[in-house]
Amino acid sequence: MSSKAGSTRLAIVEKSLADSLERLGELPPGPRVRELRAKAEGFERALRAWSVRPPTEEQRTTLLKLVLDLNVEIMALARTAGS
Repeated sequence: MSSKAGSTRLAIVEKSLADSLERLGELPPGPRVRELRAKAEGFERALRAWSVRPPTEEQRTTLLKLVLDLNVEIMALARTAGS
């Protein structure tokens, strides 16, 4: 059950990151967009590293929270940009 919960969480993280990067690509370029894209790319690197060294439960939970927070930041930015 734990690995299933972990793989579900991993799928959510992957999907959220893909959605975040897609949304960022639709926003007008600027410092905030670059900052959020760098954050998303860092999370992607962490996710890829897990294929070599599986994460702990705490790492999974933390990355999920960070990615969901990033999604919220991007949605807020999109609203202020009028997208």
